[in-house]
Amino acid sequence: MKDMPLRIHVLLGLAITTLVQAVDKKVDCPRLCTCEIRPWFTPRSIYMEASTVDCSDLGLLTFPARLPANTQILLLQTNNIAKIEYSTDFPVNLTGLDLSQNNLSSVTNINVKKMPQLLSVYLEENKLTELPEKCLSELSNLQELYINHNLLSTISPGAFIGLHNLLRLHLNSNRLQMINSKWFDALPNLEILMIGENPIIRIKDMNFKPLINLRSLVIAGINLTEIPDNALVGLENLESISFYDNRLIKVPHVALQKVVNLKFLDLNKNPIN
Repeated sequence: MKDMPLRIHVLLGLAITTLVQAVDKKVDCPRLCTCEIRPWFTPRSIYMEASTVDCSDLGLLTFPARLPANTQILLLQTNNIAKIEYSTDFPVNLTGLDLSQNNLSSVTNINVKKMPQLLSVYLEENKLTELPEKCLSELSNLQELYINHNLLSTISPGAFIGLHNLLRLHLNSNRLQMINSKWFDALPNLEILMIGENPIIRIKDMNFKPLINLRSLVIAGINLTEIPDNALVGLENLESISFYDNRLIKVPHVALQKVVNLKFLDLNKNPIN
């Protein structure tokens, strides 16, 4: 019985500590945002429960000034953010960043130097017009990059330098008029490439040769009339390719013979005789 007061004090101390920690986390959570643990799948489809800060659809003009130190996923889609600026105590373990549907016009306005652990970045439906040399080179661990549905018309040859761990790249629905094989020199591990729905005039021989580990290629909706015989050279691990909604009048047999592991081919919505 003599130990009872001590036990009560210990339990009371633990309760107070837990309460303080909870209050601290709530204070760190940006105003109007939701901070909670949510399910998340990594680019490798590994399930995890991640500390998530959701500031979506709040009409924000600026990046949150303060975030909980344990933030792993930051959701900022559907706001009016035009530039990324943040404090020196930015969460170092951030693995997912969603900036889709904002007003970003240049990747130079996105300071990524303090985001070395990022695995996934979503930039779709912004106003990006170009990707300069080494523009995301600080993101050496990045595995997913979504830049679809922007205004991209120019990608420098070395734009993706530093992204050697990238697995998925979405460039579809932009204003690209050509494909430069030099883009892919820095992406030896890329597995999925979506580059359809661009006003690309034609595909050239060896266009995708550096992508030795590519498994899925989507070149849909760009009005292609032919596929050169050597356009798919180097894609030895390619399993799926989509030429959906183009203007091909015949099956590109010679080009497809170079893809020895092909398992799925989509030629729907082409005027093939």
